[in-house]
Parts: sequence; structure tokens; C-alpha cells
Amino acid sequence: MPGDIDNTADALSRVRTNGNLDTVEITDVTEEGHEVAVHMELPGGASFEQCFKRPPVWGANCDLKRFLDAYELAPDEVEELIGKRVPVNREVVDDTLRFEIDLDALPID
Repeated sequence: MPGDIDNTADALSRVRTNGNLDTVEITDVTEEGHEVAVHMELPGGASFEQCFKRPPVWGANCDLKRFLDAYELAPDEVEELIGKRVPVNREVVDDTLRFEIDLDALPID
């Protein structure tokens, strides 16, 4: 989408120099079919999302289970993630800034 990198750069420029971009706030969680989308927002207003597959059988290798376990939440409590801060990794991919939840840095609360 044209302008996405510009919007992201503008949002990052509004973040105070002492702001923390190592964690971001979860602002919404949506579910569609077998997918859970976690929506996050930077202090400057840019938003990002990360999707997790909801597996038919929960196992130790399931990223969604690891994520929920870090916050001591059950599979049916994904809405409870709203308002939590999550550790993130950030990188530029194809001229677009991309944030991704750092599952290895959980839990932070």
C-alpha cells in the first residue's frame, strides 16, 4: 500500500526520544475462523497486527498457546490480552517497518 512507510515514519517521529518501542500495547483482538489477530499500536498512532493460527489440538509447539500461557490466559480468554504490553521485534522488510511479537521475550508482566 503506497504511503504506509511514510505513515509509519511519521508515527515514529512523533514518539518521544525516551519512548520505549521494545514493547507495544495490544489495542484489539479479533477472531475469524481458526485465526486470532492481535492488533498493536505504537505511541505515535501507527498500528500493526500479528495473526496466530488456532490449532485443532493445543500443544507445546503452538505459538498462540505459548503467548496465552505467558499471560496465564485460557484459549477462550484472548480478549483479556487487550491493554497488555507485549515485547516486539522490529525490522524493515521491503521498505516497510514491521513489528512482530517477540515470543522468546515473554512474559513481561
